[in-house]
Order: sequence, then C-alpha cells, then structure tokens
Amino acid sequence: MTKLFEALRYNMSLQFISRILSFGINMYLLRVVDSSTIGLVNVRLMLLYDTVLFLTREPMRKAPVLNDNLQRFVNLIWLSPLVSIALSCVIVPLWMYGSSTPLALSVVLSFAGSAVIEAMAEPFCVISLRFSLDAHFAVSQGLLIALKRVFVLALILTSSIDHLTLFAAAQLVAAVAFTVFNYAAFYRYSTSGRSELASFRSYRDFFPAPSAGFDSGSVTAVSTLLAHSVLKQLLTDGSAFVMTFTQLLTLPQQAVYDAIERVGSLASRLLLAPLEESSFAYFSNAINNEKAAVFKQTTDSHDGLVRTFTALMRDLIVCGSVVSVFGVPYSGVAVSIYGGQMLVANGGAALLSTYAVYILIIAINGVTEAFAFATMDVKQIFSHGGFLLLSSIVHLSISYALCLQFGAIGFILANMANMTVRIVYSWRHIRQYLGAKCPSVFDLLPSFSTVIFMGFALMGGLFSLLLFGSTLGLSHTLSHLAVGGVLFVMLALHIWQTERPFVALVK
Repeated sequence: MTKLFEALRYNMSLQFISRILSFGINMYLLRVVDSSTIGLVNVRLMLLYDTVLFLTREPMRKAPVLNDNLQRFVNLIWLSPLVSIALSCVIVPLWMYGSSTPLALSVVLSFAGSAVIEAMAEPFCVISLRFSLDAHFAVSQGLLIALKRVFVLALILTSSIDHLTLFAAAQLVAAVAFTVFNYAAFYRYSTSGRSELASFRSYRDFFPAPSAGFDSGSVTAVSTLLAHSVLKQLLTDGSAFVMTFTQLLTLPQQAVYDAIERVGSLASRLLLAPLEESSFAYFSNAINNEKAAVFKQTTDSHDGLVRTFTALMRDLIVCGSVVSVFGVPYSGVAVSIYGGQMLVANGGAALLSTYAVYILIIAINGVTEAFAFATMDVKQIFSHGGFLLLSSIVHLSISYALCLQFGAIGFILANMANMTVRIVYSWRHIRQYLGAKCPSVFDLLPSFSTVIFMGFALMGGLFSLLLFGSTLGLSHTLSHLAVGGVLFVMLALHIWQTERPFVALVK
C-alpha cells in the first residue's frame, strides 16, 4: 500500500496546485471572455482535443503491453503519435462538417495539432506509469494543466488577438512546452542513472528500433482496447457530443453547463482523476509483477490487493459523501463566487447541486473500473466493449431525451444513470475475480455514526440555506458560510476519529 500512497502523494499534490491555479484563472476568464466563445472552446473544441488524446492514451496506458521484450514494448508505445494523426484525419472533418456551429479550419487544426504534439510525449508518460516514475508523471501532468491557462491569461493581458485565436495559440504553446519537458527530463534521467529505469541502458533505448518488431499479443490488446475506448469516450463525454452535434443548448447555455461542470468536478479532478490513474497503475503493476501468485488467490500479495481495494473504496465513499453533503446547500455560494451573475441567472445553483450528488457516483466508478480493468484479460475487455456499445447507444438517447425535458440538468441525470450501470458491471467482474475474498458492500460503507453525522450536517446546511442563503447580502452569505464551516469541522473531526481515511494506505 505504501507504493500506492507515494504515487497518490505526488500525483495529488502537483495536480492540486495546477488545478487550483487553473480554477482561479477560469474565474477571471468567465468575466472577460464572451460566453459564446467559452462555450465553443470548452465544449466543442476541447471535446475534439480530448477525444484524440483519450483514444491515443487509453489503450497504451491500460493494455497489458509490458512484457519480457523491452524493445518491442517501446516500439508499440511509439505508435501513439501515428495513432493521434490517424484519429485527427477522421475527427477534424467530422467536426468541420458535422458541428451545429460553423468552425474555422485553422482553429480546429490548432486543437487537433496540440493533441498530436502531446501524443509525441505519450511514450514517456507510459514509461513513467509502468516504471513507477510517479513524481515525473505528476509534474508533467500538472505542468500541462497549468500552462494551458497561464498562456491564455498572458495573451489576454498582453495582446489584442481575438479570443478564439488566442485560445488556439495557447493550446499549441502549452503542448510544445509539455513535450519538450518530457524529452529533456528523460534525457536527464538517462545520464543520471535512475534506478527505476535501469532496464534502459541509454537515451536511445527510449526510442523505437524497427528491427525488433512488435509483440503480436500486445498489438491485439491495444487494438481491442482502442475499440473499447471509443465506446467509453462516447459514454464519458456523451453530453458534450450531444451539444456539439445538436442545437439543444445555445453556446451561452453550453458555457454555463461547462462552467458548472468545472466547479462541480474540481473535487474529482483534484482527487479522483489522479487517484484513478495511480490506482490503475498500482493494481496493474502488482498483478503483472506477481501474476501467478495473485491468480491463485491464496497469497499475501492477493490479500494485500484486497485490503488496498477495500480501503480505497471506503475512503472514497466517505470523501465523496462529504462533498455531496456540503455541495447541495452551498452550491449557490460557489456558483456566485466562481462565475458571478452570469451563472446565477442561468440556473447554475441547481446544476451544481445535482452535480454534487454525481461526484459520489464518479468516485465509486473510478476505482471499481480501475481494479476491474487491471484484472481483465483481452477476452474480458472485448466482452466489456460489447456492454459499452449497448450502453453508449442508450446513454446518448437518454441524454437527448432528458435534455429536452429538463435542460442542462438532464445531461447530469443521464451521466448518473450511465455511471451507476458501469459500477454494477465492474462490481460483478470484481466479485468473480476475488471470489470468496471479495469485500461485502457493507465493508465499504461508512460507519452508522458517520452516516448520522452526515445527515445532521446536510440538514444543518439546508436549514442555513433557508435562513441565510436565500437572502442577498454579504452578512447573510458570511453567516451561511460560518454555519457550514462549523458543520464541516465537526464532521471532519468525527470522520478522522472513526474512519481514519487513507491511514491504511500508508501502512
């Protein structure tokens, strides 16, 4: 468990700093950039960028490609740039001619190009995850997140370029800086003799050697997971796809939805995203390193995995529940601080309250999928792809129908239903894999006293919302926050004394 804790410590601390910096800059951008531009960039163009990168990264990072032949492993992960180029050639025309809003070719190419540039550094990211270079991975990801917003802010303050072009330029510059950092860092590692990279004799060994060829099993695994990732992307960003290719929401409405999602997902981006990345790397490496022992299900190694999984699930359910408890009554204050009147006037508080409940579901899904994928073979991944195919069709249909009925909140409700179904599927696989040693659902839940404290905190927050939060004015807002602060401290002290979150991971 100590290895997982070390990975989490690096990943969360660096991403915390970068996410908070990005969050602060976004608060400023919402007040100076036209809402239509924000909706266009943050929903449609970022969806293009995210789709290319996700389909490039996911197969290489999660497929079982590390084997005895190191050079074949290196050859395979260096297909990442070629995969990103091929994906861009398909996706760019789709966005140009299928988007419900006209897009400039130069801007679309800038976002696709930034994804291709970042893919040129992806082999180093895969090596970082596979060879436990936790600090490097955390620094590089944090740097990328921060640079995107820092460059946007710098260009807004120093130039008169139109904002859409400015976002595109910042995206390219950040991608170049991220890629250069990875190349330079690994050159330094090759000359300084990092123990984790002892298998690589020189800097040249980090690059492909065509004469070594490819491992056929690894190619099959990556190909299967690539098709699987297409379906997962449709499920994960289904609402963004619906907004991009339909006119259910206007660009300003999309800007509001995106802003609320950024506020709501701050907790998931700070804690859950790095936790899922580190958890998958830990589970995958532990299973691959001790594969025979783990699958016999009678060894200390297997028991250690079960203890780690159980502790992670319990801690995440506790943390996710706390976010939900305080997110519902304090969403209005958060929306007002983050985006001002634009978000408040467009129903931002109701959106964020719904998203606060969704965060708990995201937390559970992240770790269950990480463990499930780490223990799946190629056949099981292919079977899971069939499940995702059916789920993606249903999810997109539900997203469209619920958006028509409830507006932007319908997207969050559809995502909640989608995640819940995915949790059930992953849990079925986990129970089959762990057998009799699978923890009971009750082992993953907070203690009864913690549930009572959470209920008390929720009722107290809602009463404070009725008493203070519904009245405009600084004094009422501060009173509402003071009540929340007292309730949070009381709940946090109780949780620390009874649940001891994340303590087990250090042992």
